Amino acid sequence: MVKFRNNFIIFVSVFAITAACALVGMQDVKAQEGSMSDLIKRIEALEAKPGGSNVTAGKIRGLKIGLNLRHRYENRSQDFSAAGRFNGATAARGAHASRQPAKDFTIQRMRLSFDADINKNVMARVMLQDARTFGETNNADSNITTNLQRTDIQEGYVQLRDLGDITPLLTNVQLRIGRWQQGYGNERQIGALGWANQSRSYDGAKVMYKKGNLWADVFAWQIHENVTGGVDGGGILGAGSNGGTTAAGLKDTVLYGLYSQYKFGGALEGNLIEPFFIAKAESTDEDRTNAVTQPDKEQRYSFGFRAAGENINGLGGLDYTVEPVWQRGKTQTKSAGVFVSDTINAFAIHAETGYTFKSVPWTPRIGYAYSYASGDDSFGSGSAKTFKQISPTQHAHNGYMDVIGWQNMRDHQIHFSVKPTKKLVADVKVHFFKLDEVNDAWWNVGGTGMNRAATVGSNGTFTNASGATERVDDELGQEIDVTLKYKMFENFGVVAGYSHFFAGDYIEDTGGGVDRGIDWFYLQTTVSF
Repeated sequence: MVKFRNNFIIFVSVFAITAACALVGMQDVKAQEGSMSDLIKRIEALEAKPGGSNVTAGKIRGLKIGLNLRHRYENRSQDFSAAGRFNGATAARGAHASRQPAKDFTIQRMRLSFDADINKNVMARVMLQDARTFGETNNADSNITTNLQRTDIQEGYVQLRDLGDITPLLTNVQLRIGRWQQGYGNERQIGALGWANQSRSYDGAKVMYKKGNLWADVFAWQIHENVTGGVDGGGILGAGSNGGTTAAGLKDTVLYGLYSQYKFGGALEGNLIEPFFIAKAESTDEDRTNAVTQPDKEQRYSFGFRAAGENINGLGGLDYTVEPVWQRGKTQTKSAGVFVSDTINAFAIHAETGYTFKSVPWTPRIGYAYSYASGDDSFGSGSAKTFKQISPTQHAHNGYMDVIGWQNMRDHQIHFSVKPTKKLVADVKVHFFKLDEVNDAWWNVGGTGMNRAATVGSNGTFTNASGATERVDDELGQEIDVTLKYKMFENFGVVAGYSHFFAGDYIEDTGGGVDRGIDWFYLQTTVSF
């Protein structure tokens, strides 16, 4: 508790000093506005003279500059995430018998964006991002002098508009080329993972069509994400204990497909439907020996739709979402230099409904949701029945602690939120997690198989402390998430959250009888314009 309090005081102090320095800097800028204006006029005069400058620039219609600066402090116990715990073949019964110290760190993310409205046919956007982590390393706790950092171009693209000027066949069509952050629907299929410090960008192109209540995107992206940023602001995908990158981080991934939306009008106003088809192809030339069998090549095709509605005529404060997804395709696993092929046959669905009492003080909303993703009762052989996440913002959907991803799972959820003031929102979510198939893996939010093979037999059994064979229970656990959002000032907001994960019988069965939970707290501030 003392360590938690001291780190929190340090975090608040650093933020206060930063804000004070920013205010002082603004005063200095105001004091220099006169001299800066004179300098700009002199430069413009030089550029107007023939041969007076080698700087040329065409006139553009407008330039918008934006800034987003986010700080977040996190403190989390490490019973299920430390090395040697629930991590494929390295896990062993009783390996987490002693409680580990809490892990705490502070992350900072700064984004500077430039949107250039060049002319009626051309616009461009560039967003620079600097992401840093203080007080945390990949493999062990450390002091605040540790600084995981990465500066990158998070977005950089050109967009061609009004292509009907070329030919009437391209009326209502636009084209985007480059790198950008993309999210569709509720980001269960494709998202930007904004919670992570580094977040996610897509490199490629998309053709966009929009007319009236209908729009459709046809896209193709190449993804190569060795450095993912992780939910804690650091981490290397597939990193080994020596800091190197394993084959798991050397995959080439291609995404292509179609995502569309149609908003209904008339008697059905307030409803929309979003059909989609997404193909994901992964391949690597490296052989891997893991407790969780992973294909060396995979072509997975996901198709489905998202139907949603709110503010529906005659239904008051009712809202709903239904999103079923079917997956087909083929996996190819290399064995003794020969590829062995299996078909993919998986399914998932998310459905939720809620009601907002608009005429009641604090406008409370009560809701229920259910997430399901198929598992494989014969994991590693025959048809691949495990549903796999595509490229989602998974942090937002199945528990904020990122204990379980949308793979081989069942999640019953209860939602409750209130708005005591215009600036304050309080939200509570409760999750009840189960595995769909105990023969399959427990998959975390990053799609990594947890606690497989070392303690669970192929028939879904384990050996207890007395040496007897028992059937593994499918109850993974329960999670409660409490979140407070407060818009303190215009352009400045604060978010605080606390979560607790209650370990279920599955964790106790496969963890030598230990069923400790996890606590997590965070405090986040964001300024943007």
